Amino acid sequence: MKIKALTLAAGLVMSFGAQAAVTVTFDEFPATNNNSPITAEYAGLGITFGADNSGTWGGLSAGDPGSWNLEGTNGSAFLGNNGLNNGSTYVTSIFFSSLINSVSFDASRSLGSSDGQTLTVNAYHGATLVSSQTITFGDINSWTSVSFSTSGIDSLILDGSDAGFSPYGIDNLVVAVPEPEMYGMLLAGLGLMGFMASRRRA
Repeated sequence: MKIKALTLAAGLVMSFGAQAAVTVTFDEFPATNNNSPITAEYAGLGITFGADNSGTWGGLSAGDPGSWNLEGTNGSAFLGNNGLNNGSTYVTSIFFSSLINSVSFDASRSLGSSDGQTLTVNAYHGATLVSSQTITFGDINSWTSVSFSTSGIDSLILDGSDAGFSPYGIDNLVVAVPEPEMYGMLLAGLGLMGFMASRRRA
């Protein structure tokens, strides 16, 4: 009985770890190329954006509209932030409709920025800060990956340098959430373990 219970518990841990991944390449829709922020374009995937971004832009292979000198890492397009829609604070807000367990994206500074430019990424659960990272960008069009593996994230707030003109782009946003059926399997398994434990006591 104990071996069976341990086997079941191990299976539940493996099941709970199963995740469904959603990838946003910013090539799914035509690039805006005009500083119009994207907000609800990806709402069907459970991802929305604040109006503080500068919209999506075609990369170098698309003629480099906007002269960002960037080429996305998963397709040519990327999400840009040039400070125009956020009072030159270079904030990009990303919201998730359900709690996520992990998230990653690529980021690079773009033409017009300065060496040593940084990007601080804060992960929140409601108003509670659950994790934070700060990266220092490399060369223009040299992308750095940022990733979080922390359960309970419902938003990311990206805060770029605001000392002078500090534009940057992000691309290849990958979000992982536990698959809904895994929750059901977890609850059913825990119930079964409780039933076996009560029978053993009886």
